[in-house]
Parts: sequence; C-alpha cells; structure tokens
Amino acid sequence: MIDSLRVLYLGAGLPGEVSLEHALATVFSSVMVQRAANADDFVGHAGQSGFDLLVTDYHLGGGTGIDVWNRLEHSEGEVPFVILSATEMGEAESVDVMRSGVSECIFAEDFHRLGYLVQQLLDVWEARQAKLQADAALVVSRNQLLRLTQQLHARVEEERRAVSREIHDDIGGALAAVKFDLAWIARHTTDAAVRDRVEQTAATLQQALEASQRIMISLRPAILDEGLVAALQWLVTSFQKRTQADVTLRCDKDALELPDEVQTVAFSVVREALTNVVKHAHATQVRVEISDQEGVLTVEVSDNGAGFSAKELGKTSSLGILGLRERAQSVGGWLDVSSSADGVSVILSVPLGDNDFSDEPEVCA
Repeated sequence: MIDSLRVLYLGAGLPGEVSLEHALATVFSSVMVQRAANADDFVGHAGQSGFDLLVTDYHLGGGTGIDVWNRLEHSEGEVPFVILSATEMGEAESVDVMRSGVSECIFAEDFHRLGYLVQQLLDVWEARQAKLQADAALVVSRNQLLRLTQQLHARVEEERRAVSREIHDDIGGALAAVKFDLAWIARHTTDAAVRDRVEQTAATLQQALEASQRIMISLRPAILDEGLVAALQWLVTSFQKRTQADVTLRCDKDALELPDEVQTVAFSVVREALTNVVKHAHATQVRVEISDQEGVLTVEVSDNGAGFSAKELGKTSSLGILGLRERAQSVGGWLDVSSSADGVSVILSVPLGDNDFSDEPEVCA
C-alpha cells in the first residue's frame, strides 16, 4: 500500500479553498504535487520515473485531459492517470472519457473523497502490478522447465541410444558367438547326452537373443536411423502380425526430413497409441496418418475401439498420455486425445517451419 504519494498535475486546481495536496493528505501521510506549466511540460515529466499518479483537469486551455492522455506512451505497467472534471460533462464528452482508457474520471461532487478514491485506485493498480509480475515470473519458470525437459529428454534419448548400441554390439555379439560355438560342438560330438544339453542351451540362448532384441527395440529401434516413415512401416507391420488388426499407414511422402528428437517423439506417440489399442480399445481397425502440410508435422492414430470417458482418461493416462504430452511440448508441439462412440483419436502436431509439401497423401502400408 502506497503511503507517500508523488503526483504530477496539470490544471487550475480544485474549486474553492481546498488544494489538491490537502485533499490527498486526508489519506496519504506524505503528498508531493509537482505542477506542470502546460501539456508539453506534463508529457515531458510524465515520461520520467518517480511519480505514483498522473492527474489532469478535463478542461484545459486549448484542449482536454484526453488529449494529454493520448500523447503519452501506454504500457501495462503505466502509472495511473486520473482526470478531474469540475463541471458537468456532455454525453459526447462522457463517451470520449470512457473509451479513452484513462484509469479514473472524478467529478466535482466526489472531490471531497478524492484521497479515498485515489487510494482505492492505487490499491487496484498495485494488485494488478503484482499479478503482472507473478505472470511474468510464471512465464520465466515455465520456459526454464521446458528447457530442462528438453535437456532431460535429449539426455534420456542419448542414453537409450548408447545402451541399445551396447546391447547390440557387446551382449548381442557375445550371444551370437556362443551360438556359433554351440553349433560347432553339436557338429563335432557323438555323445547323445552332450547333444541334448547343447540343444537345451541353444534354446535358452535363443530366448536371450530375442529378449535382447526386444530390449533394444523398447529403448530405441535402430530402424529410426532410416527415418520416421520407415520406422512406422516396421512398427505397423509388427503390430499387425501380433494382433491381426487391420492397420493402414498413410503418409505424404516416402521419407520426411525431420530432426531426430521430433522423429523419436512421433514414433513414441504412435507406439503408445498402438499399445492402448491392445490394452484398452480392442479395436479391429487402426489408421495411422502422417502429414507435413503447411509447415506442421501431424501424426494421427485413430481406431474403431471401445473408447473411454474423460474420467477414465484422467485415471489411466497419467503416465502414458500425459508423458507424451510433455514430450510433445519438449519439441514445441502439442498432443490432442479425443474419444467418441466411433473410437479414439490421438493427434500429435509439431511446427516444422517452411518446407516443400506435397498435396496428396499416398498409401504407404
């Protein structure tokens, strides 16, 4: 709350013997009024810092307080501007004041409450400034969180890629070598017991190889290095083999030039959506569409499954859908999920910038 008030004033003063300082001193402990000689002087001083309140009379020689207001530069954090009108205004003048955007217009019958009205005005102004500062701080905090999220996801993908490569090169290579050794033993032994043990070990080894493949795919499929379209073709084909569902993949082009992080997010969205089809939707038809029209990558996965309610979405997707939404935001995009009687639709949108786009999509799978 402002207790000491510094005012810039342009006008003839309050009617009668009460000064502007005295009228304000009824509420504020310290009041300093600096009087401007004319409108130019007022505008020049108003641009300086240090004033808590700007005040003009409505009727000024050669103009009005609105004219002075219109000459000032305006911003969200500007000092409150008050117009004093000692005489009654006409309808056109009143409309002009209301449309102008000034903080307050105080008429003669309220001059005796001037200090109280100004205090109310400044209280509202302080609250607004506090909200502006809080909003600005929130924007800074969100931007920092977004940058941290981007860095976290980038680091996670880097680690996933490294672990997947190690599994392929080290563990996969070692298991493959053992497999060849077992095959050599099987070819060179005549002992039936040894052959049986080799066959059992080979079966266990095959399970380990398949498990390592599944782990590599869950971490980061190597086919992503071939591009998003190729990776989704592989994913859709694998999904159809596992579920016998009718899945259609449609895309604008045979290949899309996309940043690695965007490809990874898009692939994750489609994989999560297909996982939902298996776990919850029980759909028989699934459509995956990719488009980079108008500078925006759009990936939509829709099915004819059972769908879900908004309440169910809030309960079941806290780690799935919400996680994907966060990942979409990390690449500057957004994720929309909708459900109806016709099924579920998951749409990822990521702005890409200016590129050359084709008009008609072609069926890719």
